[in-house]
Amino acid sequence: MIKKILVATDGSPAANRAIDLAADMAVKYECSLTILNVVRDMQLPPELVKMATVENISLRDAGLLKFLAEKVLTKAAERAKKKGAKGVRTTVVQGDPATAIIKQAKRRNADLIIMGSRGLGKVKELFLGSVSRKVCNLSLMNCLTVK
Repeated sequence: MIKKILVATDGSPAANRAIDLAADMAVKYECSLTILNVVRDMQLPPELVKMATVENISLRDAGLLKFLAEKVLTKAAERAKKKGAKGVRTTVVQGDPATAIIKQAKRRNADLIIMGSRGLGKVKELFLGSVSRKVCNLSLMNCLTVK
């Protein structure tokens, strides 16, 4: 039985599809939903750079990564709540994304990890993204990858 779902997001379209599915499942199974964003040291994904530009934030501002991660999580939580999910929590952690996702899922006793898979080109879009592939390969719990 599914009681706790952890969904990882980076604000990408694939991650938004993962949020939608996780919210639908949380409603169906009446379970809690934790939305996680992992900040890599000094690496900004293109989605976060775009958000910083829209928000008129200098990329040199202290705390930019945490600020942008919180923005991504706020939007994701709103998206999940609009679908009817209850018990939605958000968390920002720092480190290697795959390792952090697995660690947080274990820490929260998640029954299921849900992630988006991003296509990075004509050849690479045929395969899972490196983070989602690594999580699926290394995790001992159930994983669901959304394309």
